[in-house]
Amino acid sequence: MSEINISQQVIRRLNQINQARAQGFDYQLIELLKLGLQRFNLDIGILSRIEDKLYTVVNCVTPEGVEMKPGDTFDFDITYCEITCGADKPVALEHVGNDDKYGTHPAYSSFGLESYIGIPIRVEGELYGTLNFSSAMPYPRKFSDFDIDALVLMASWLEGELLRQRLEKKLDQLTKELAHSN
Repeated sequence: MSEINISQQVIRRLNQINQARAQGFDYQLIELLKLGLQRFNLDIGILSRIEDKLYTVVNCVTPEGVEMKPGDTFDFDITYCEITCGADKPVALEHVGNDDKYGTHPAYSSFGLESYIGIPIRVEGELYGTLNFSSAMPYPRKFSDFDIDALVLMASWLEGELLRQRLEKKLDQLTKELAHSN
């Protein structure tokens, strides 16, 4: 299947996820993570929240045997997301163990993940966390521009949803304050 056909499938699936708003954000997020795992053929998908050098798993999809769940926390400095947030753009690593620069990063010795693709997530210009996908196996090819484009598209949708949630919460709060003032 060509990259263009695969990209069309990603767009179609992302549209379906967007249309599933009635199912709730957690459902949409899990479906987005599954989409990324399928698109990149990787094993672990995570939306993280980063605050004060603490990396928190907001939600994740992992294979059997990987002990990770929402709410798990890690020192931000020992995650690949530290690299991603430092770069402030998508980062794609195909074989970390063979990489002179990243093979010595604390994330590699802590988690042993060989392949990783991730992007910072920003809401109203502020760092929220990262959307990332990884595997203990090296990636069989170089991540392509199509891969990066798919990741950017998924992140863009996610940023929009997180902003929408934030604005809805503010609106609810203002509505309650207005009701109490009358």
